[in-house]
Amino acid sequence: MGKNTFSTTDSLRTIEAAINEAKSSKTGASFYYILWGLILSIYFTLHFFIITNPELQGTKIDTFNWVLFPIGGLLSFFNKSKDQRTETNVPQLEKVYLFAFTGFAFMYAVLTFASTYLSSSLAIMLFPLIIGSTVYVVGGISRHKISICSGILSMLLTVLSILSKIEIQFLIASIACILSCIIPGISMRKSNV
Repeated sequence: MGKNTFSTTDSLRTIEAAINEAKSSKTGASFYYILWGLILSIYFTLHFFIITNPELQGTKIDTFNWVLFPIGGLLSFFNKSKDQRTETNVPQLEKVYLFAFTGFAFMYAVLTFASTYLSSSLAIMLFPLIIGSTVYVVGGISRHKISICSGILSMLLTVLSILSKIEIQFLIASIACILSCIIPGISMRKSNV
């Protein structure tokens, strides 16, 4: 029998190569950041225009603006299906994104329900805080500085939102989507996040 000639140096090189490969695994998060940032931004902007232009109330734009969400869901589903056919390994960061944004969606749904029950604009008022803090935390975990900065800026918009009328709150929520989702998403396309 021959001796194993795998040296300590070879072992360290193998470990280093595995770490470098794991670091360079893209998550595909940029697609979802940009997609949902656009959908939410359009949705909130439509609400701004509907409130500021009473002639739009009761029109098809007002009645069917919710259609954006199933469209986003379908696009997400098709993209996820495509990724599952080509992925051989699911990066750990992808799990972080899944849990963070699932938590965000649940929290925002509860706030929306509470706002409806209390007849207040609490959900829209605090939207920049919720999306900003989610992106801030995920940016910290993934070491994506643009997400961290964008999350902070979005959270700061909450102060302005609290002091504003409802139509301005919708506009601020749209800006928060651009800051917290679209800008980091575009940046992620160029880096391995």
